[in-house]
Amino acid sequence: MFESKRRYGLTILNYVVTSNHIHLLVVDDGVRETIPKSIQLTAGRCAQEYNLRKKRKGAYWEYRYHAAAIESGRHLSNMS
Repeated sequence: MFESKRRYGLTILNYVVTSNHIHLLVVDDGVRETIPKSIQLTAGRCAQEYNLRKKRKGAYWEYRYHAAAIESGRHLSNMS
């Protein structure tokens, strides 16, 4: 995530890491590709590091990421 912030200017407001997925709260800077490129970089690096550490090959993530646009603080609080 820190590399995504540096490379693409991703603004990370908050994140939660669970045993099988992550939640990110990020700000869109108006450039359409910032979030997808950042997620691609973060997911790829995570998978590479895990596979290297476990001496394995193959897919790490089962599904593609899901994104939801948050319009306001009220919208965010209504999502839970």
